[in-house]
Order: sequence, then C-alpha cells, then structure tokens
Amino acid sequence: MGKKALKPNFGTDGWRAIIGEGFSIENSLIVIKSLLNTFQNRRKKFAIGYDTRFLSSDIAYKLSNYLINNGHEVYISESPVPTPTVSFTVKNMRCDFGIIITASHNSYEWNGIKIKNSEGQSIDDKVVKKISNEIENIDLDKEDYKKLTHNSKNNQINYEDFISPYIDSIKKLIDINKIKKAKLKVVVDCMFGTSISILNRILGGDDCNIIEINNNINPNFPGIKQPEPISQNLKRLKSTVTELNADIGFGFDADSDRVGVVDNMGLYIDAPYVFCSISDHILGNREEVKSFCTTVSMTSMADKIADFYNIDCIRTKIGFKYVAPAMSENNSILGGEESGGYSYAPHLNERDGTISALLLLEQLVHYKFDANNLYSSQKEKYGKFFFKRTDLTIKEESKENLIKYIKDFNSKSLFDKKIKSIDKKDGLKITLNDDTWVLLRLSGTEPVARIYCESLNEKNLNDLITKFKNQIKT
Repeated sequence: MGKKALKPNFGTDGWRAIIGEGFSIENSLIVIKSLLNTFQNRRKKFAIGYDTRFLSSDIAYKLSNYLINNGHEVYISESPVPTPTVSFTVKNMRCDFGIIITASHNSYEWNGIKIKNSEGQSIDDKVVKKISNEIENIDLDKEDYKKLTHNSKNNQINYEDFISPYIDSIKKLIDINKIKKAKLKVVVDCMFGTSISILNRILGGDDCNIIEINNNINPNFPGIKQPEPISQNLKRLKSTVTELNADIGFGFDADSDRVGVVDNMGLYIDAPYVFCSISDHILGNREEVKSFCTTVSMTSMADKIADFYNIDCIRTKIGFKYVAPAMSENNSILGGEESGGYSYAPHLNERDGTISALLLLEQLVHYKFDANNLYSSQKEKYGKFFFKRTDLTIKEESKENLIKYIKDFNSKSLFDKKIKSIDKKDGLKITLNDDTWVLLRLSGTEPVARIYCESLNEKNLNDLITKFKNQIKT
C-alpha cells in the first residue's frame, strides 16, 4: 500500500491525470490526505461535488467517507453538478473548502480534483506548494483505506441539493422576466456534462424556448474530441442554431464553468470578444462601472473598453486562480480569461458559464439586436481584432527547449518587425509596433504548448502563427 509511481502533480487549476495511470483512488486519497496534513487535520467543513465522468461519483463518495472518518463535516451533492455550484455552496454554507471531482474540459480519458478555498476560489500558489510538498512525503496505510468505506455511526454523509439555492441566487441578479418576455429561442450544447437542464430550470417554459443537445450523461463524450466549448467542438451546435433559426447558441464544458457562444448565423464568437461583450453590458447597460481583471492572453479590445469607461483593466498570469484574487483585491466587477471563463463579482469571484450566458441574453434583449449584429456593432465601436489560439502537443525534451527559449528570448525584432514590448509575466508575450502580439505559454495541466496571437488583420494573424510555430520547432 505504498506510493504510486505517477504522483499527483498540481497545475494551473488543480490536479488532472489519465484514468488508470495517474488518476486512481490511491492518488486521490494522497491528494486529500496531503490537504488535511497541510492544515494539521484540524476540523474543517467541506462541500463536495462531482461531474459526469468515469469514477467521479465513486471517488467523491469515498473521499467524503474518508473526511468524515477523520472528524470533518461533509456536505456532498446529491447529483453531478457544475463546478460553480460547488463554489457557490462553499460561500453559501460557509464551508472551509470545496472539492470537485472533475477534469473540466479534458477528454474522456482524464479525471482530476479541483480544490476551492472558503471564498469558492481556487487555492493559491502557497497552499498548492504546501500540498505538493506533502504529496512527495505522504504514506498511506491500512487505516486510510478503511476510512474510504467505513462511516462513523455519529457522522453520516449529508446529501445536499447544491443546484436549487444556486439558481435562486442567480435569479436575483439577472432580469429573468425581461429575457422571458423576449421569447428567445436558445440552443444549449450540454456536451454530455453538468449543464444539463440548468438553463431550462432558470428560463424554460412557454416564453423562452430552451433546446438542449448532447444532454444525456455520457462520460465518453461521443462525437467530440473533448468537452471544451471551442469552435471545432461545436459543429452540432452551429448547425442546430441555423436549422432551428435560433437566436443564439451556448456550449458548456463538462463542469460548466466555461461557455462558448454561437450567434444566430451559426458563427462561433471567439471567447475574448465574448468577454468584451459581457464587459460592455455590465459597464454600460447595467451601469456597474468598476475595474475588471483579465489575463495576459486576453484581447487588446479589453483595454479599449477600459479606456472608454475610464476604468482599469488589470492583467494577471493565466488561470482564474490569479484572476479571482485580483478581483477581490481591486474590488473589480468582472473577471475573464480567453478560454471562455468569466466571473461576475456580485455572484462569484470565480468562473461560471451559466451566469455568463444569462448576462449575454440580457444584453441581447436590451439592444433588441440579433446576436450577429450585436457582435459586429461591438467591433465597430472598439475596432476589429482577430484572435487565435493554437495548442501543440509536446514531448518532455521539447518542453525543456521551450522553457529555455522563453527564458533566453531578448530580441528587438521578430520576423523583421520591431518589438514594442516583451512580457514574461506568464510565458513569453511579444507585442510588435503595430500592436500585433503573440504569446507562448506551457500548460500547467497538460503536455501542451499554447500559442496565442492577435492582430488587426486576419492574414497577418495566420502568417505570424505559422512563422512562430516554425521558429520554436516543437
């Protein structure tokens, strides 16, 4: 009953591993025991949720038993739930931690654990480092395994409905009646995950027609490479929107903390510009004029919006575990990242795909535009930008070479164009004199190098990505 060869390794947002290799009950137990050791096993209150993946519910129940048998108070969801509902429950029930068994948008082979602090946010780097140090030295014994299945008679698991209080809270923040009166037709791609029936429960009925696709639980995520709401994974959503003449389409990742948007023409809206749309709605229509926080990989259009409303656009490293604390520190109204995760502070300082979709519907109703015109008018207001993210699978030797490339890069030009600035806050971001920029960053949870690029010209965008890929030679 010793240690596993593939030890848990925390990344940008928790720990993920391939099922049967790194992800197992043993390694999950190592993670939780390390968390408890970090806080000297003092009595804590936990909210535990899980997604629709293989082993998720089973691991959640076993870890709940383990925590209870170590003297902790545990509330576990009675069904698969979105990660944001766990974050909400942590705050609503004043828990010390939230634990979600999920691998977010990764493909079906993966699973993992996200840990939330008492604010419902991802644990910070200091806590991650402490847990990681504990993991390296942890030993499991027979008593640990026994506690996975044996409940103390006086401390049974508390099964809770996490979703109803979460929905009730959202309804107080969004003009639901105004959206319903507009009689919109909305297509929702649940991507076989935890968003099933959520928008229907909030908006469904005679007034608002919510049509769900891929809305059965299937941990294989059939027909999609991975349950990530990006353009190439939303082909069925695009075609369904146009076939049904719908007003808009939303795609949610497996744990529903991110949302992808398709307009009424069946066109995917790049996630950075969705953030800009939500920002413009909150600052303008809702007149909640405060700073917002986003990452170094977000579109430069965000800076244009901040200038327009005379507020600060605060940039952080990539990952909502950096955005959320910055929101709290700066009393910001909104947070966002280029991958489709957005946060509205009166609700949560954490990503939530559901409230993000509702804010977009509210905006759509306010302007009385169709979705395509809404986004084209936004570009007319703030300028035309073209954004693209490219993911490259890399081997370990390539990773080391890229780390060195990022560390050593110090040039005054890139492909015969003058460099305006170099930012190594998170990876390597090179901004050229024409405000085109490219960012190279290594994923913290996957063997992937990501290239982000934005330009005012689509051809320049594609040319720069091609040249840059050739230069780094992964």
